[in-house]
Amino acid sequence: MTRTSRRLRARNRLLATAAVAVVALSGCGDSPVRSGAAATIGDTRIPISDLSGYVSRGLADPQAQQQLGADRASYERQSLARMINHVVLTEAARRKGVAVSSGAIDAKFAEFEQQAGGRQQLEQQAAQNGIAKQDLERFVSDVVLNDALADKLTADVEVPQEQLEQLFSQQAAQNDTVHTAHILVPAQKQAEGILGQVKADPTQFAALAAKFSTDTSNKDKGGDLGFAGRGQFVKAFEDAVFGAKPPTYLVVKTEFGFHVVHVIERKTTTLAQATPNLRRAALQKERETRTTELLAEVSKDLGVKVNPRFGRWDPTQGSVEEITDNGVTSPAPGGDEVSVEEQPQG
Repeated sequence: MTRTSRRLRARNRLLATAAVAVVALSGCGDSPVRSGAAATIGDTRIPISDLSGYVSRGLADPQAQQQLGADRASYERQSLARMINHVVLTEAARRKGVAVSSGAIDAKFAEFEQQAGGRQQLEQQAAQNGIAKQDLERFVSDVVLNDALADKLTADVEVPQEQLEQLFSQQAAQNDTVHTAHILVPAQKQAEGILGQVKADPTQFAALAAKFSTDTSNKDKGGDLGFAGRGQFVKAFEDAVFGAKPPTYLVVKTEFGFHVVHVIERKTTTLAQATPNLRRAALQKERETRTTELLAEVSKDLGVKVNPRFGRWDPTQGSVEEITDNGVTSPAPGGDEVSVEEQPQG
């Protein structure tokens, strides 16, 4: 039994949303960019070689190459914008006294892993979206830092308790999840025989899954189904695993056959535990507004200058845009500086 394609699409949407979590910045400058620099932000210089490495890594995955590599220049601009945004976000957080711990970053990694179905799946989804494994940690760190900064900026905003409770109720499936693995076989007698073996020696579960399970989507992963909330499985399976006390083994009959199930762990989130994320959901618009305003201010203070070889900085979108007019000086081979005087001034 596999989880629905709708859930997989939701995971991909989450990752795609996370990919733009470092919100739009603004600001630009009128000083030249030194030769060899893709962009400068204040005293911080992004070498062309760093951008090139980032882009090459991001396009290493075949799916990313097919989807993003078809317009490499566009992906290059997106990558440069992400690198610029990282610098401005870091400075904005420093000015507000906001820092994140390694534990917070690890927790966000774990959250993304759970939603993706594991670390390997998360890395694969990130790679397919142009974020290489080597760059994933900094990317997740920026997501966490952006959230922490927005938390600080909206700490004074009240959210009614009734609204928090309503949101908590709407997210019931996320607040009660169970981690399971299974071995799917066609006959009850076979399932009961396997159940006896795994009860006698639990370390054999993965090997037995690989040997006997007819669920090819996870048999080579020890039959692991990851964490899932209510509504993700057929009713008979759901009732059995949510009714069991982990850790335990049992046999469940469904329309797919007989499942030898290992109920590994159950996670239940209380309203108090969920409140920080519920506040973020309730204040999403205000968080975006306040964070964007601060980042715009910091970006303008620092100054953002982009080598016109790659485009021009758009202060309203926090993006590097293609230069389509003829009034911008192109980088001269071997020159010491590249003029950006035709870029919009911040």
